[in-house]
Amino acid sequence: MKYFKQICLFLLAITFFSCSSDDESRPSEYEFVKEYSTTVTVGGFVGIAQRNFQIGEVYKGTKQGNGTISIRIAEHSELNDDCPNSWCYQELLDVPQEFLKSVE
Repeated sequence: MKYFKQICLFLLAITFFSCSSDDESRPSEYEFVKEYSTTVTVGGFVGIAQRNFQIGEVYKGTKQGNGTISIRIAEHSELNDDCPNSWCYQELLDVPQEFLKSVE
């Protein structure tokens, strides 16, 4: 019985410590603090377009390890399920951290 309790306690400890709080991968909200301009894929006949992000615009995103934040600029739809094709559009954009700040 003593060994059974120790094994249960050991398994509980392993389960507890294997759960990590990986805040980096959780989507957070980020606000632009500087104007940012880039080319994005919009799909269809248009293809690509110049996109200007203004100060104060807020997007959901996740921090990347290379000094960038990946923000979601479009929601996923059925058009993007079978990519690449001519109707695919860009859903995520990597932006340098200096242009964004975390919204609390």
